[in-house]
Amino acid sequence: MRGRGDRFGLALALGFAAWSALPLAQERLTIPPLTDQPGWPAVEAYWFPAPARVTGGKPAPVVVGLHGCSGALDSRHRLAGRYHELAEWLNREGYHVLFPESFASRGLKSICETPNRERTVHEADRRADVYAAAAWLKGRADVDASRLAVLGWSHGAQTVLHTIDRSAPFVASRPLPFRAAVAYYPGCSAILKQNDYALATPLLLMVGENDDWTPAAPCRELVARLSTTAAAPVEFAAYPDSYHGFDGTAELRRRGGVGNSRSGTAMVGGTPAARAASRERLFDYLAARLERPLRLTSSERFGTHAFRVPPASDFAALADVAAVPGGEQARERYARFLNLPKPRAFALSAAGAGYASGDSADAIRQVLAACPEKQRCALYAVDDAVVWQADPKQRAQEAVPQP
Repeated sequence: MRGRGDRFGLALALGFAAWSALPLAQERLTIPPLTDQPGWPAVEAYWFPAPARVTGGKPAPVVVGLHGCSGALDSRHRLAGRYHELAEWLNREGYHVLFPESFASRGLKSICETPNRERTVHEADRRADVYAAAAWLKGRADVDASRLAVLGWSHGAQTVLHTIDRSAPFVASRPLPFRAAVAYYPGCSAILKQNDYALATPLLLMVGENDDWTPAAPCRELVARLSTTAAAPVEFAAYPDSYHGFDGTAELRRRGGVGNSRSGTAMVGGTPAARAASRERLFDYLAARLERPLRLTSSERFGTHAFRVPPASDFAALADVAAVPGGEQARERYARFLNLPKPRAFALSAAGAGYASGDSADAIRQVLAACPEKQRCALYAVDDAVVWQADPKQRAQEAVPQP
């Protein structure tokens, strides 16, 4: 069984000519509620502005990302790695990125385990958060408020569907701020039963054919209906042999504690082919709908590290698994690391545990962050080089943004 730090995916070339990775700026902030929603909580959010050298110092489009039912934070109350990764990719193309955290603002961490009838936060609640985020964005001089997109995963994708539903009085009573919407594997059954559902914004909906948490069939039926009735265009992609979370990098596993599943379980995890295809589809869609031509090739966008790669050391040969300090678990994980696609990284904790990540611009940060709180990890290998230093004082223990 692989540890939570293991990653896999489609191999990508590393060459990037005159381009280099960008430092990832992040700001934690609070978004005030809408003025016509008294008593509504302010929303915690994470803001990733695109670098001025990419935007040219001009107002830039924004993608608002909506987390799934497990919230946006990891076990240490930090923004989860998948959101860092997406923000890095989007920043490279000149998009600002905003992640509202609707659960922490209401004292919650996750609602995955809770059946719909028992939940205290619903899609309509999160929709108000999204509109508050759009109002906040409109007040920023660095934002092109005419080019906003909203994107969500799972419960966040269901929130996207509610956010662009013109039949809802909340939506019909105010200007729609979004030019494009993207929904990754939403639950479509409830929306499908809503005969007056009216799409107000162009939508890209992507699902996994084998998803047994939010099945593909209701979404396919919904899209078929919208294709003939909606005033806005809808696009659909169903990826074969793929499950819930197909766009991620976690290993496929059977997850328990699924509140809205008959069995209480569901298959979750990434599928390399679907991950690669869906992110290409996403960037092509945003470029077309937000009228911002892509500036990078796929390998430049997805295949380079966001953080500085330490110089190679002479500690050991890359393929020498036996040379890895630590226990058998660390060496087993390192052997798997050698088969991961780049960008990839492997780190060791002070106790000798190993952590690996691959196919991610955020790989260095991910493995260093995976270390237990009271220990410090250091990089052992990055891509095709061992970077471990015999002197502990010289080991790379921080994720340093590229210059």
